[in-house]
Amino acid sequence: MMKCKITMEENRECQNCCFFCDKKDTCEDVCGEMEEKCEEQIEETDLQVIQSAVPDVLKAITDITVQKKKLDEQEKVMKKKLQEAMETYGVKSFETPEVKFLYVAPTTRTTIDSKKLKADHPDIAEAYSKTSNVSASVRITVK
Repeated sequence: MMKCKITMEENRECQNCCFFCDKKDTCEDVCGEMEEKCEEQIEETDLQVIQSAVPDVLKAITDITVQKKKLDEQEKVMKKKLQEAMETYGVKSFETPEVKFLYVAPTTRTTIDSKKLKADHPDIAEAYSKTSNVSASVRITVK
């Protein structure tokens, strides 16, 4: 998104560059110097756009996501210790007032190697493929 240096310095409500604005035909504050090569333009990054649009949401979800990753890592370690204890003492399941715990023994699973199937038998792979709609979402990755 292109921003106007002048309107940003003046802290105007709308800081978009008029040349790129879709409301320029009806705006009362439209710039009289509207040129594509205006030297008062700066390109705003996607991060800057979101930071200015929803700064509190961005901060909160960043904090929650980082905390969640740390908790997931702790949970993984604790589950491994619990699994070892359940195997050692032969406990298959138990529950507390808040949580039920169930030991799941190792097993095997049979799956289809879709990459190999598509390479070796593309007609069969195509015949058994199905398309489904997937809802929009936001994926967040903790570094």
